[in-house]
Amino acid sequence: MLIAALDPDNQSAVLAYLRATPYRNALLLSNVTQLRARCDVLVALDGARVLGVASTYHDLPLPNLTFAAQHPDIVGMLLHELADRNPQLWFEPSYALLPLDYRDHLGRYASILAAPIEYQMAAEPETFHGFEGRPAHRLTNDDAPDMDALARVCELTVWHRGALALGPAFGCFVDDRLVAMAATHFATVDVIEVGYVATHPNYRRQGYAMACLTALTKAAFRLAPRVFLMVMADNEPAQATYKRLGFRAIEQFCLTRFVLQ
Repeated sequence: MLIAALDPDNQSAVLAYLRATPYRNALLLSNVTQLRARCDVLVALDGARVLGVASTYHDLPLPNLTFAAQHPDIVGMLLHELADRNPQLWFEPSYALLPLDYRDHLGRYASILAAPIEYQMAAEPETFHGFEGRPAHRLTNDDAPDMDALARVCELTVWHRGALALGPAFGCFVDDRLVAMAATHFATVDVIEVGYVATHPNYRRQGYAMACLTALTKAAFRLAPRVFLMVMADNEPAQATYKRLGFRAIEQFCLTRFVLQ
């Protein structure tokens, strides 16, 4: 078996491997396509056959990784090689958003510090109905300062202005003030993650966020057949809102904080 960097010779095989389960491999699909320039991607190969994939994304503020491999031994080889290439993964607590079985694979090679559950909730064109009780407008770079300000007020810790370059974003305005928004984490031809859902505290429970997410999801469906978002398992009000729009929980993930051993 060979651990190699993603390159043009193996990319088609890697995409076929990941597309077998596009929702659970969505992060990796983004890292090998849209976000490729900002990621380090490694592939476990047996000849031309892909046995696993691992990646780290450099634009997040904290060390992070994700992977897909069925055999724990392959996971170990991928993680150690990835950390050797990106030493911050050895020396700092890192994060990985992983399905439960992959969290268990990681636990063989790392000390798990925390692993709260998140639900991956998906919507598809046939089941999504949305909410259009408020007008939502497509946001542009001219709106970036207002988006930054709203993200700070709502304490969106992972927000960054570069999200506007990754896919559509929509917002609701009251008297020319941005009071709610939703934006794109990544957009591939296979699957899109939406999020950055935020409403100013003075305008909550009035349908603004639902209108933004509705407009964003409909725009995303023009780019890909699958759309999802992540929500913490203990955030029952948000889950109820997303269910009313037509999202459904399809898998549990762990937002895993860990130290590699």
